[in-house]
Amino acid sequence: MKNLKAIILLFIANSISSFATGISMLAIPWYFANEVNQKPLFGVIYAIVTLVSLFWGLFAGTLVDKHDRQKLFLWETGTGSAVLLSIAAIGYAIGYVPLMLVATAFGTTFWLYNIHYPALYAFAQEITPRKYYSRITSWLEIQGQVTSVLAGGIGAMLISGLEAGTYPLMGRDWTIPFSIPKWPMQQIFLMDGMTYLVSFCIINFVTYESLVERKPTDQPIREQLKIGIDFLRKNPLIFIFGNAAYFIFVTTLVSSFIMVPAFIENDLKSGAGVFGLYEMCFAFGAVLSGMFMGKLFSKWNPVLGCIITCIIGTAVFLSYSLTGMVLVFLIAAIFQGLANSGARIMRVTYMFTYIPNAVIGRTSSVFQVINVLFRIFFSILFSIPFFVDKISLNYFIFAIGIAISGMVLVAYYDRLVNIEVVE
Repeated sequence: MKNLKAIILLFIANSISSFATGISMLAIPWYFANEVNQKPLFGVIYAIVTLVSLFWGLFAGTLVDKHDRQKLFLWETGTGSAVLLSIAAIGYAIGYVPLMLVATAFGTTFWLYNIHYPALYAFAQEITPRKYYSRITSWLEIQGQVTSVLAGGIGAMLISGLEAGTYPLMGRDWTIPFSIPKWPMQQIFLMDGMTYLVSFCIINFVTYESLVERKPTDQPIREQLKIGIDFLRKNPLIFIFGNAAYFIFVTTLVSSFIMVPAFIENDLKSGAGVFGLYEMCFAFGAVLSGMFMGKLFSKWNPVLGCIITCIIGTAVFLSYSLTGMVLVFLIAAIFQGLANSGARIMRVTYMFTYIPNAVIGRTSSVFQVINVLFRIFFSILFSIPFFVDKISLNYFIFAIGIAISGMVLVAYYDRLVNIEVVE
């Protein structure tokens, strides 16, 4: 495969930074919900961060199409390192990290995600031969989720600590022969900032040959955005598929940041250990998806794969809504990870195939904006007092939403499979 060395280095850099970032993004919601008992405050912070990303996401899409993707990664990892190391330094200097700086770390990481993944996928499309698109999207998912498994397990132990002893879990007693001290937030941010720095150094050594033709442009941002919107206007089927296949990702993000910590504490009567196990089970399902989903549907098509993931996702959220058992919750988390990652693999493969690399950043930003609007809506809805303590009802609403998105894909199935793209 051409550019194999560049792809490997890109994966290594992404894995290193994603591992520590995963721990931070696990620790921050748990910190607000359980360490400082500020669940409503985190809901407001999440809504604000998401609202800002509505505008930032549009701008990020133009940057992905306009600039060298390698330089974008250097900018992203350099910024992440500078911000997180600065917050860690303040934390060590005064003995703790103030809530507003914890929120700043969360917002910075979240906004860097907005440019990281569009740039990652655009870069992967740019340096990967067309016949390997399905394989590369599966590799990206496996790599991302293996780091999530490690981040989930290690993060749960770091944010709450672990004492040697015997612990009951899922009907069995588990003996832990060692202790792990609880890490303060400044220590977690220090590790996260250092991994961004390591990733910066690795990406700096990446050399590659672009496999697509991209022309630099000095057009104003408004004109650049119009190009992406016009492409989707000419190809409404891609717009329909891109949004319908994306909805399961909306539910996963809102669930992970807003609902899961409260659901574990209030409905399952459990703590950080179950939170970490949830993350690990979710990531395990995602890894299984990365290993088998691409191969399974390579003989058919990505649209069928997304329909099946919608069926699985609907069943998962219904099980969350109806169960109060830790074991059922963790088993369902495996299938949630499988459905979410399967949808991402199939969706990205479809996009790689039908969207030119020169406009994929801008079209992705359009989908990102719609995704953000959905997340803002659900974040506000679930912050209303009536819904705050009714997590099971919220999960039922998500199940209905995923089912509707699956029905849309079924309705347009024949046209999506036989699509003819207008450039």
